[in-house]
Amino acid sequence: MSRNPQAPKFILLTVMAIILSLITVVMGGPILRVLRKHFGPVAYWATGLVLATSLVFLGTPELAIFITSVWMTLGVYVEIEQRGFGWWNAGLVSTVLGTSAALAGGAWVFKIRGLDTIAELTKVAEKFVVNIKNVNPQVDVEAATLIQQIPSAIAVVLILALGFGLIFESRAFSLSNLPRVKVATQLKLLEYRVPEFFIWIAMTAFLLTMVSFGGRFTTILALNVMNVSVVLYFFQGLAVTETLLNTIKAGIFTRFLSYFLFVGQLFAVVSAIGLVDYWVDFRKRLNKWAASLPK
Repeated sequence: MSRNPQAPKFILLTVMAIILSLITVVMGGPILRVLRKHFGPVAYWATGLVLATSLVFLGTPELAIFITSVWMTLGVYVEIEQRGFGWWNAGLVSTVLGTSAALAGGAWVFKIRGLDTIAELTKVAEKFVVNIKNVNPQVDVEAATLIQQIPSAIAVVLILALGFGLIFESRAFSLSNLPRVKVATQLKLLEYRVPEFFIWIAMTAFLLTMVSFGGRFTTILALNVMNVSVVLYFFQGLAVTETLLNTIKAGIFTRFLSYFLFVGQLFAVVSAIGLVDYWVDFRKRLNKWAASLPK
């Protein structure tokens, strides 16, 4: 019986993807894209199913739900991407499915354990609020408000995992010593731009969080949309940052320091840059400036 020479590498990459997802939450994405694109759909989805089932039988359904939602989001994106659809459609469908799976799975866990979903979530949220106020007493946030933003919180995590998966896919293929499979419709960071129509959705959501209009449901919906908008424009701000670093021919140290500051410490600032980019078009200006420089 012949042995598949790639089986050990597939297992190693699967373990690495799980560990990175558990430690960083969002950085398992690049390896998951390698697993799906190089080893194919059968191996990818079968492994995900076996992994999720095993975690449930081991008594850790919460972990199974988390892994399943990330696995589904990254996998569905590739399936749609490889059929020639654009990144926006692929991202929308995969994120909605991943978020829905996480919410449905969470409700299922509460049900099988005989817990009141809202009551248990309220307890967790109240503890979280207490911790926040211990750090900063000036923060005014209610447990109920946090609970109502759970859908967008899940979506934000999945979008980050997907985004970093796309950004670092090339590096993941290189480190895995595997040939990279390119797709014609694959998104490049420097070309990333939130569709123009979405600016009006984002601005409307922001406005509805500031004024009382349409009742409590409208405010909750607006908060969730605004949270997702922030992370979408974060990647546009990141694309502007990368264009700037390329323009000034930044070295490794400068890039590391810039990403550490902007991504790790100034997330909101990067998102604001991405939002303003809709009107200013920083990349066009930077490219024009770079072209005017002496060679």
